[in-house]
Amino acid sequence: MMKASSLLCSLALLTPSTEAFLSTTVSFHATSSTTSLKSSNELFDSPNWGAIREELDQVPIFAVANAEGQPLKYSVQLAKKTDDGKDTFEVPLFYTHVEDALKELESAKENSPLPGMDINPYPLGGLFELWSKNEAVIVPNKMSIISAGAPPTANPMGQVVPLFACMEIAQEDKDGNAVLPLFFELEDANAAVAEAVSLDGGKQEDFEVVGLSLPQAVQLLSEAKENAFQFIPPSSSIKHIRDYLSG
Repeated sequence: MMKASSLLCSLALLTPSTEAFLSTTVSFHATSSTTSLKSSNELFDSPNWGAIREELDQVPIFAVANAEGQPLKYSVQLAKKTDDGKDTFEVPLFYTHVEDALKELESAKENSPLPGMDINPYPLGGLFELWSKNEAVIVPNKMSIISAGAPPTANPMGQVVPLFACMEIAQEDKDGNAVLPLFFELEDANAAVAEAVSLDGGKQEDFEVVGLSLPQAVQLLSEAKENAFQFIPPSSSIKHIRDYLSG
């Protein structure tokens, strides 16, 4: 890690969206989606989207899937109807943290067992596009949304994914450019700050960790002339994949 120039970002827990694949009968309530993203067509047709998607695809998120790797679908009842009058969708759920996907796997095995059911990792980039079009649900970790300012009683379903960063530290991307790491886990951001302090000196309390949402980060990248962020998956998710591959 290295020190970086200061930026200013604010956290906004926005309300997300929903959407589709294999089917199991589980229902919950979610909030309809409103984000600060550009219109989907404008964002995903922009020259920057390819590079943004490639960066997002470095982050694995997890879903309960059947033996063929198809994510299970869930019945979602929205709190209010969308503009086209719909209030119920069948959508796959993708979890930013592997431990939440494992909990959902245990629940699915109890309620709707299927042969070969397990959790699978999927790249975030394409799923973010589905999420923005109401075609998938990305579920953040509960402790992460609480760390971002949500009340302890908040349900992660219906919240956008929070990210954490210290504006005074940076790391190099694959091209050697300084970028701001955006962490999906507050503890990982704090660990990066501690590492930067141990290497470069200073006091850890002088390095503030702040938050922004995943849609905000994508919005900023879509308007930037060059990549400014690097998305850092939860360390628990990386460990799970490494353990599986070495297993």
